[in-house]
Amino acid sequence: MKQKGQISLDLMLTIIAAILLSSVFAAYSDELIKSERTTGIRAQEENIANDLLELINQSKMFDEDGETNFSVKYKIPYLLDPDKRGGQDCNLMLERGENPYILITYETIDDLNQVSVKKDINFNFVNPSNVKYICGETIDLTEIILGEAR
Repeated sequence: MKQKGQISLDLMLTIIAAILLSSVFAAYSDELIKSERTTGIRAQEENIANDLLELINQSKMFDEDGETNFSVKYKIPYLLDPDKRGGQDCNLMLERGENPYILITYETIDDLNQVSVKKDINFNFVNPSNVKYICGETIDLTEIILGEAR
């Protein structure tokens, strides 16, 4: 037969174990949510970079001889962040140096890290200067490809 003190000690140890277990699950859940959010933002940035890269490549093919008169415009979409309401700004840079690339960055809500995607471009632009945009702006790809920098 258990004494009254033994039952309360068993109950107290059970409650402590349950509290510890629930805090471990809460910490794991928070980390999982943060990871999913970062992955979602990175996927949106990757889609923007892929769309832009495809448009640049197609525009370059249309204007191989430099004689074609055409205009291609691309409006950079806003990012959707589950921690914030509405569309969020991001920064897009077209690096047009020796090794051109597209870089898209986004400051997260905790400002501890930047989510970014870098996409290499397989040809050189005519004008070597860099171009920066923010989400919501419209890019005139004719200017980028033909070297008429903003």
